[in-house]
Amino acid sequence: MLGFDTDEKLMRQYGIDVDVLDAGCCGLAGNFGFEQEHYDVSMACAEDKLLPSLREAGEATLVLADGFSCRTQIDQSDVNQRPMHLAEVLAAALHGTQPQPERPSAPSRAARTAVAAAAVAAAAGPALAWLFRRRSR
Repeated sequence: MLGFDTDEKLMRQYGIDVDVLDAGCCGLAGNFGFEQEHYDVSMACAEDKLLPSLREAGEATLVLADGFSCRTQIDQSDVNQRPMHLAEVLAAALHGTQPQPERPSAPSRAARTAVAAAAVAAAAGPALAWLFRRRSR
């Protein structure tokens, strides 16, 4: 939304050959893709351009995705890529090493649902505790 020109200039300064996707949302869109009833829509959005482009690029391609949602969507897909944040790549460059993303195995849909449920529970826990304390006064 705010543009990508500065990031692209920085990457080119460090010798990164940049290929920016002409795509919109990755499909996760914050918590939208974590909600079970939106899973199919979320993955359909990712299948529009993001995931086919990553499959075509292959596992040897370094994938940069600075947004948490996009990194999560890629991690949970079948492309077997671990996207990295630009800061991770630049840190490796400053240390004179190659960025080494880990290659996770794609989690099952049941595992994604369990992670989403745990995230919701973790987020809701403090709010529910506050509400309980407030009501018991």
